[in-house]
Amino acid sequence: MFALKTIFRYIIPKKGEISSSLMSFISLFIITLVTWLSLVFLSIADGIEKGWIYRLTSIHGPLKILPTENFHESYYSKVDLYKYDSNYRTLSLKEKKLSASPIEINPLIDEELPEDFPKPLLDVNGQPVDLVKNIFSILDDLKKEHLVQQAEEYEITGAMMRLKVFSEKQHGYNLISQASYIMSYDATTLALLPEPATQRTAYIPLYLPMSFQQMGAKVHDVGQLTIYNGFSTATIEENNPFEVVGFYDAGTLQVGPKCLFAPYSFVSRLASLGQMESLDPILTSGIRIQLQESSSAPLLATKIEKALKTAGLDSYFTVIPYTEYGFVKDILLSFQSDRLLYSLIAFIVLIVAASNIVSVLLLIVYQSKKEIALFTALGASPGSLKRIYAGLGLVLGSFGSLCGLGLAFITMKKLPSILHNLQIFHGYENLFSHSIPTSLSPFSLTVVLIGTPLIAWIAGLIPAAKATRYKPSELLRSL
Repeated sequence: MFALKTIFRYIIPKKGEISSSLMSFISLFIITLVTWLSLVFLSIADGIEKGWIYRLTSIHGPLKILPTENFHESYYSKVDLYKYDSNYRTLSLKEKKLSASPIEINPLIDEELPEDFPKPLLDVNGQPVDLVKNIFSILDDLKKEHLVQQAEEYEITGAMMRLKVFSEKQHGYNLISQASYIMSYDATTLALLPEPATQRTAYIPLYLPMSFQQMGAKVHDVGQLTIYNGFSTATIEENNPFEVVGFYDAGTLQVGPKCLFAPYSFVSRLASLGQMESLDPILTSGIRIQLQESSSAPLLATKIEKALKTAGLDSYFTVIPYTEYGFVKDILLSFQSDRLLYSLIAFIVLIVAASNIVSVLLLIVYQSKKEIALFTALGASPGSLKRIYAGLGLVLGSFGSLCGLGLAFITMKKLPSILHNLQIFHGYENLFSHSIPTSLSPFSLTVVLIGTPLIAWIAGLIPAAKATRYKPSELLRSL
């Protein structure tokens, strides 16, 4: 209690002790300023990183479950080609999930399987395991635990796109032709795409990248997607007319301007015809999982992998978090390096603020020689003196951190309007990508609110050690 009263006597101004209080307030102001800047700086950096991660994973999803080669070579996948109910074609993951047809062959209506046909995976009762329904059962359990927000199947395939556009410069029509990826959109993906225009035809609705607008493409333009049916006895060229219903920003997609979006049913049919085999697993059909927080994807991936192994499905499916996406890895590495650099800068700034605490407390100790002599003469131990001056550093650091926290909280809430009103920050929307952060990041709060009081307390130990070295007899003689 004595130490605490002495600490606050150095902070609260009293007659004849204004200089000590003034020095304490200067130190408090510097700590507040440093804490405020560090919190805002690290929170903005964290917001930029989260915004870009959201943009990079909004289409592909922060987590994917992809069928492996074992899946495609399994009884479960190949049996579709011999079944009447599947129209003798490979069903998509969504069709398999919704199918009420049994896995086994019906000898009355289905074709006979070859002798060397793969054997099915059997459960404990000797019945064939439905691989897709089992994995969705695992995902449904995770939904109940609120670990998974949504899990939807998607298809991706390829086709030759031809689009006829009017050129105002040439006063005529040009033909745009390119090999393109076609990805299915569902309820989740459609919410990320622009509002579709009302169709004027019954053609396939298609979203094109914005880069096509620079080539003269407009909404309601029509074209065709050409595929080659390789499963028929002779290669057949099939032309599918489409109508452009909108344009999307493809700047962060892996395949960029070559990716088109079409309804799931259409893309699924093309994929069943074996239009494309990709060496990149990200560009294959699978299950896209949406999460509340993208940052939880690596931990959730490990949890799903364990569940798959327990169910005996780990050889049929692979789980890939966004941190393993080839087109995201380099960007994430850059963000991690930036975060480390920003944290190092914040730490250096805090050290500079701590040096100010050392200087202020040394001055206070020097001006308080008389009090130190009296305290010592009255029986105060060296430990008591250390608690007073080290405690003063801790109080200044803690109170300054709280003041800086309040200022940082207000600044982050007002950040959009601040950036909007400052003309020097024109174009800041591109930097933040998704949205301007308006809250303090947990990382910055941890670094600053723990680091600042700790460094301030350590800084206070130096003047405290100085105070314990004074000899009371010499100090009293000099008074």
